[in-house]
Amino acid sequence: MRTHPLPIRPRPVRHTLALPILCTISAVWGCTALADVPSAPLRCPSAVQTKVSATKQSVKVSYTEPTVTAKGETLSELAKTTIYYDLGDGRRLAKEVPATRPTGGGQISETISVPINSQGEQVVRICVTATDRHGNESAMTP
Repeated sequence: MRTHPLPIRPRPVRHTLALPILCTISAVWGCTALADVPSAPLRCPSAVQTKVSATKQSVKVSYTEPTVTAKGETLSELAKTTIYYDLGDGRRLAKEVPATRPTGGGQISETISVPINSQGEQVVRICVTATDRHGNESAMTP
C-alpha cells in the first residue's frame, strides 16, 4: 500500500479530545519490514490522551478533516477518517468516519467506546488518520 500523508489539524474542545499510519497490516503486529518478521505495534502519539475506566468507557473525539495534502495540494479525494485508541499495547480501530466531502474540511465530532475491564482508571491515547479513495492512509495525528 502506498502512503500519502494527509494532515489533520486538531481542534481543541473542553474536556473532550480533539484530534491524520503509514501502513495498516495489523493492530497487533504493526507493519513488517520483512515477511514473517513482526515489528513493534503502531502506537498513537501521547499528545492526545485521557483516562477511561470500566464505568466510563466513552470518549468524545472532535476534529476538522484535512483540506490539503502533505505536499500542500488541495485535497480532492478524501474518503474517510479513522479514529484509533491505544491503551499502551498498540493502536486499535475505534471508528471509521466517511468524509463529509471529497475536499475535506468537515467538522467531526464522534463518541468512541474504549473497552476496558480493569478496575480503576487507565490512560488511553487517541489518534486519527485520513484516507483517500485509493486507500492511501496518512500519518497519525501527533
